[in-house]
Amino acid sequence: MVIFKKAHQKLYLDLRQSLKDLYLGTFTKGLSAQHISNEEAELYLDKLFTNGYGIFGFSDDQLVAALIVTSPSFDKERPESILNQFTDKDSLYIAEVLVDEEFRGLGLGKGLFKEFEIHLNTDIKHVLLRVWSKNEIAVNLYKKLGFEDCGSILQEKLKPVSKEPFEMHKLYMVKTY
Repeated sequence: MVIFKKAHQKLYLDLRQSLKDLYLGTFTKGLSAQHISNEEAELYLDKLFTNGYGIFGFSDDQLVAALIVTSPSFDKERPESILNQFTDKDSLYIAEVLVDEEFRGLGLGKGLFKEFEIHLNTDIKHVLLRVWSKNEIAVNLYKKLGFEDCGSILQEKLKPVSKEPFEMHKLYMVKTY
């Protein structure tokens, strides 16, 4: 059984290494594999938790899933239409949804979002996220949860071993509350 908890700075700091491992395990292997150094991962996650928070999923006290939320202004790559339409005043940005490879397909993504919505402040009118267009499982989950397409970007990434550049088409999706 997986237990979900809201995680602010203190819990994040206690689980910093576990979250970094989950993050790197999600994005440096498989179809979406890209080069991310340990240092880049640490700096990125630290920055996220400076103003944001997370929903963590635990199985037998092991971190197996995380949803990390911050303000929309954190995302410096968002298109101008999104920049102008969704502000920090009444919107949130889900920067990451991570599920350990061994726990995928068990409904943890859905569980993370359910717990997130339990803690959602009533002042929030919009929740944004960005997802790789080829991640059909995630795109379909987000659509089932009520998210709709609202924009897109091309992101340049580096392959994990050769460090050759490649592009990822990312979709922006929004849910209105």
